[in-house]
Amino acid sequence: MPSIYFAHDRDVLIHEGQLIAVSDFITIDEDDVIVNKRVRYRTVGDMTCTAAVESSASTLDEVVTEIMATRISERGETRIDDRVTEAAMEDRKKGGYF
Repeated sequence: MPSIYFAHDRDVLIHEGQLIAVSDFITIDEDDVIVNKRVRYRTVGDMTCTAAVESSASTLDEVVTEIMATRISERGETRIDDRVTEAAMEDRKKGGYF
């Protein structure tokens, strides 16, 4: 399993309730606050459209237990594009993203 599925410390910024990984692929504004959080990813995707979730799950069993307890879908919790517009991912596809 990819290591990003397991909890790790990472610098993130909180944008509209989502934890966005600090990277060369995002624009950080002057008023953005960068924090270090223990996070993991519920899905492997492009870091410009996939957010992290706070987690301490560091083993496969802990990840499974965490997923079983959640009531928010992977898409509802981590898809950044869904916060932009309902058609954001379709727009990416039309633009050749996939």
